[in-house]
Amino acid sequence: MKYNQYALVKTDFDQKVKELTEINFLPSDYADYSFADLFKYLFKKAIVEAKTDASKETKLAEFAVNAKTSLAAFLKTNPSQITADEFYCAALQLLGYHIVYDYEFDKPTDLMKKNALPIFGDIKDKNDLIAAFYLLLNTRAKNGQTYIDVMAGRGYFTQFYGQNKFMFFNGKSLPVFDTSKVIREVVYVESDLDTDQDGESDLLQVTIFRVPESNVGLKLPALYTADPYFGGIIDNVKRNHNVDENLSDASSWSNPQYKAMPTVPAKKPSGNTSQASEEAVHKAAYTLNEYMLARGFANVYAGAIGTRGSDGLRITGSPEETESAKEVIEWLHGDRIAYTDRSRQTEIKADWCNGNIGMTGRSYLGTLQIAIATTGVAGLKTVVSEAAISSWYDYYREHGLVVAPEACQGEDLDLLAETCQSNLWDAGSRLKVQAKYDQMQKDLLAKSDRTTGQYSDFWEARNYRHHTDGIKCSFISVHGLNDWNVKPKNVYKLWQKVSKLPIASHLFLHQGPHYNMNNLVSIDFTDLMNLWFVHELLNIENGALTQWPKVMIQDNLEADTWHEEADWSGEGSEAVYYLNDDMSLNKNLPGHTAKSFTDVGGKEFKAAKISESAWEYQFICGDEKWAKASLRFTSDEYAHPITINGRPRIRIRVSASLAKGQLSCALVELGKRKRLTATPKFIMPGGQELGYRFGVDTLQEFMPDKETKAKLICKGHMNLQNYQDMKHPSKIEAEQMVDLDFLLQPTYYKMPRGSRLALIVYSTDQAMTKRPLEEETYTVDLAHSALSFWQK
Repeated sequence: MKYNQYALVKTDFDQKVKELTEINFLPSDYADYSFADLFKYLFKKAIVEAKTDASKETKLAEFAVNAKTSLAAFLKTNPSQITADEFYCAALQLLGYHIVYDYEFDKPTDLMKKNALPIFGDIKDKNDLIAAFYLLLNTRAKNGQTYIDVMAGRGYFTQFYGQNKFMFFNGKSLPVFDTSKVIREVVYVESDLDTDQDGESDLLQVTIFRVPESNVGLKLPALYTADPYFGGIIDNVKRNHNVDENLSDASSWSNPQYKAMPTVPAKKPSGNTSQASEEAVHKAAYTLNEYMLARGFANVYAGAIGTRGSDGLRITGSPEETESAKEVIEWLHGDRIAYTDRSRQTEIKADWCNGNIGMTGRSYLGTLQIAIATTGVAGLKTVVSEAAISSWYDYYREHGLVVAPEACQGEDLDLLAETCQSNLWDAGSRLKVQAKYDQMQKDLLAKSDRTTGQYSDFWEARNYRHHTDGIKCSFISVHGLNDWNVKPKNVYKLWQKVSKLPIASHLFLHQGPHYNMNNLVSIDFTDLMNLWFVHELLNIENGALTQWPKVMIQDNLEADTWHEEADWSGEGSEAVYYLNDDMSLNKNLPGHTAKSFTDVGGKEFKAAKISESAWEYQFICGDEKWAKASLRFTSDEYAHPITINGRPRIRIRVSASLAKGQLSCALVELGKRKRLTATPKFIMPGGQELGYRFGVDTLQEFMPDKETKAKLICKGHMNLQNYQDMKHPSKIEAEQMVDLDFLLQPTYYKMPRGSRLALIVYSTDQAMTKRPLEEETYTVDLAHSALSFWQK
């Protein structure tokens, strides 16, 4: 595995000396030391678990520089230099590797090259020695953390507790704050909204975790996570809508409208202030936040309207939802009032905050970052938005169809609102909001229009991409190329706009599904974010803006390989494949005939009693039971690898035996081989310390696994009645040929040599679309059908 280090900042020698001296690692009078004495001093400093000089001295005998000489014995010879192999033979043991089991005595640098660990080279004088130890402290250990973080987890930085200042190393903040004394408090921000319509402005509960130094004058930046799940979730397992129903004639669509909720302006901030009177009972929800908390970045969590401890109603994706989450930032920045409790008697200010706020979080939490960023709210300096929805239509719908997020068949806006309406758990709150909540549920269900699946003004109000010109903060997007919950279209279409704004922006695309990537082996994402937050929220010039490429894409064949790109869009050479009469994908010869298949909806799937994921794998592999309800077109084997980049395009002439229909298309890589695990494998569970005796995380990575026959690359779905306009349905007749032209979900997928590409044309996607109860035959005119995509 490669422990790639994109966050390792180039540093000149004088700065290395300064930083090592500041953290009490290098003695200020190092010039007076001999080479051997300085080596011993530095190595003993690195053995943090030994607390006395005597115990450190004995520890030297546990290390070796080669197959015959211990480190203690080597130092007794009073060396004036040391080879790279000798140095790293001992240093790798500090990094958590084991002689014989991980590397050979005389070949330690072989392991380092294999794992992409930085190597200094032969050390010929004291300056080299200092530089080599500086590099070693910045080298990722076997647990994935830099060695300076390993030292932190063993208590090295407790010596700096109480100094009331930030400290930095290689451009990153150090854990010099006592997390055993973290302040955990709750405040209530007053909103301008009245979503429960009781005549009073809604109060929003906000939970804060901050280090104690912030009570004695140290100003902290805030990492704010707008988390609708923070107060808990209501999990009603019987609630999902039925998807086993016939399609409807979409021409009955009536364009449901968005209607704003009432407002009651909040009071203006005054000069009064006080200490919080309520202690937080919830825990931090994201290990990246906790990691940064130990390094002086306050953690702030709020569910906002409708969540436990807050007033109001949950209105999934609405402008009100954005507004309420944004108002927390306004309080942090000093522009909005908050109280110590629900009595609204005592105001409390975020006087501990330096006014700079960053946002973090995945899924719904990342979605709200996009929404808030588009408002241009003062104080928001950066967002790190992971697996986020940029348009709620693209989450629950697609091209005029009801299309579910993966593993969420039958879920919709109303049901997600129910999941997050956690203030219903408190009896008093339930009594207050029940009637309005019930009405809101009906309204969300009606206006989201599960009958036709069409785009409308209601969905337009939930499309954040139309407001990207309001974004003023820097922007980092993270997304999985195999995320079928929040499908990649959400980040792709957002990126096409954000990347062109006059702001700093970056994109990370990993090989996972709906997943975080802060603790992968193959990329030092946590270190990168430390570097980023120091620059953006503490205004320290550390080179973060140019430290790594604009776009980083993880390879689908080699998990430890990342592609450094300038952009992610449909660029390269265009490949056009015709759907041929012999069921091949042919670059030269168009088809001439028509081919048909009969869709039976969900009837056979329901009888089979298998999971949606099991169905999908059998389907893409060509299992006869499922393949008969599709047309499958296959390319020749690829003689050389190619990369499919961006959104493949489908142009297809098709008719249906009924006056309605849905068409699905999937691109699949065929070929029996070992592919990466769908989710990362855990390596050294709990092996990463976030601070000192504070919290832990687990190293993980996508790794080659068992052989599989096929892999889904991307797919897409379309309503036949939208053949003229994606936003307006048309009436069609049975057997009427219509020309569909639509894009599949975006990808960046390397086809290996010897593989074949398959295009599967079908109708019912058991995992995502409605599953009709009636049979329908679809006929494809091959003479007017083609697949095209950009390839690299």
